[in-house]
Amino acid sequence: MDIEQLDFRNLPYSGLFCDYIDRTDGIVPFYSRKHTYDDLKDAVSSYRFKGDRKKMADLIAGFNSGISDHISEGELAGILADENTVAVTTGQQLSLFGGPLYTVYKTMTVIHLANRLTRDTGRNVVPVFWLADEDHDFEEISAAVMPERQDVKKITLSCDACAYHAAGSIRVDEGFEQFRRKVYESLQPTDFHEQLVSLLDEAYASGRTYRDAFGTLLSRLFSRHGLILAGSNFRQAKEYSSNCIRKAIHHADEIQTILTEQSQRLGGSYHQQVQVTDSLLFWHDDEHGRVRLKHEDGVWQRKPGISFTRDELLELLEKEPERFSPNVFLRPILQDTILPNAAYVGGPAEIAYYGQMKPVYDLFDMGMPFIAGRMSATLVEPAVQRFLGELPFGFTDFLKRFEDLEQHYLRTHGNSDLDKHFETWKEQVDALTSKMVVEAGIADPGLRKHAKAITKEYNKSIDKLKKKMVNVIRQKEEVQTNRIRKVKSALFPNEKLQEREISFIYYLNKFGMDLFDRLLKQLSEQDEEFPLFTKHHIIKL
Repeated sequence: MDIEQLDFRNLPYSGLFCDYIDRTDGIVPFYSRKHTYDDLKDAVSSYRFKGDRKKMADLIAGFNSGISDHISEGELAGILADENTVAVTTGQQLSLFGGPLYTVYKTMTVIHLANRLTRDTGRNVVPVFWLADEDHDFEEISAAVMPERQDVKKITLSCDACAYHAAGSIRVDEGFEQFRRKVYESLQPTDFHEQLVSLLDEAYASGRTYRDAFGTLLSRLFSRHGLILAGSNFRQAKEYSSNCIRKAIHHADEIQTILTEQSQRLGGSYHQQVQVTDSLLFWHDDEHGRVRLKHEDGVWQRKPGISFTRDELLELLEKEPERFSPNVFLRPILQDTILPNAAYVGGPAEIAYYGQMKPVYDLFDMGMPFIAGRMSATLVEPAVQRFLGELPFGFTDFLKRFEDLEQHYLRTHGNSDLDKHFETWKEQVDALTSKMVVEAGIADPGLRKHAKAITKEYNKSIDKLKKKMVNVIRQKEEVQTNRIRKVKSALFPNEKLQEREISFIYYLNKFGMDLFDRLLKQLSEQDEEFPLFTKHHIIKL
């Protein structure tokens, strides 16, 4: 595999993300540290876990025991209980069959950084993937997207009952089977197809929760590299982090104020990723799923007609901590309460909302972790590489609309002066009409107007002729225009970055179950080039 790098600013990334990666002065105050490898090393070296090491170790080891089979529960508990152990963490929603490519890019980033930091700091740095098992945006995780000829195919799982429930608790059932079948049918028959289907069948076995299924898939692919899984949607995790939730209840007004002020400061130069609300908490309701706890004037409302005072809510926290769920701003706090986390690996959206919440860490008397940009990449298949070499476009040209690329190609390769010739033709018709009107002595305004109308119709006929000529050229160049369409769809499917659209299982099926192992090995061998991921990678398979 050959790897080229491209500046993020040449691609559709936000200004905030680009400025953070480039350590621009205006963005630095919104984070705990600059985005440099030296700052990351210092964050890891100086990190001290404030929680109960043994309880944390037993909690995380127990969580992994039902999912991961690479390391025993006792061995993992021993590693995490060691004061010298520190985590680099990433996380994501529980997308079906693993989700798009950025899932594995996040995972590879924490593994890559953990290995390098262990070598460079003398600490035992472990890679952790936080399974976002409390999120309930089912629509966002309910599809798999596969390349199909010169386009992509989106395969969606319909589940009306799933819309409001935490994704981690939803189970693989009969309704999942049609989705499974359609995904398998979309995968090409390859030497690796049977092995991939076997893995997916094991992970997404009937009756499993989506959390365990997603975790099992990641574990089978990456536990050999030391990947540890974590999550929070179970009673023991909520009991361990109850002080964090208690503080969110006690200081709800203050938190809303500081989040609003920080977001406004950030919004002076950049976008605000997440809207600030009156509460950081949700409630897991048996009937209605995960619902937001609204807060106003000391009163907490679960739903119309059901309200609590602060003391009543705190009493519920003691009795049923598993009912309480963090929103996007509290989730990092809860996560860093549970884990010995010195750094978090995120994509553009996560980096943006971390910029909104630095003062929240201060209020909770916690240090904000180092925020590292995840690996970002486009995989280029051999056929696409070949077409790229034959077409007169660079990588970023394919950000343009297909129609614009096609027209440019046809103009430059059919007849580069085609537009010029037809424009000259119309100009000469206009000039001839003007000349003949004078020479024929046409002075009547009505007749002059009629002459111009004749010229206008003639020019329309010229345009029609040009269009027909372009169509003739298009037919002759159909092979190349099809290649343009194929390359564009491969690099920027649905007008988006490939990493955000295409399901990573497509590449495992086509290029081998060890594809990402090989890529990790190459990154490790070239780690002086990639101490942090500060460029977009173009990876030629």
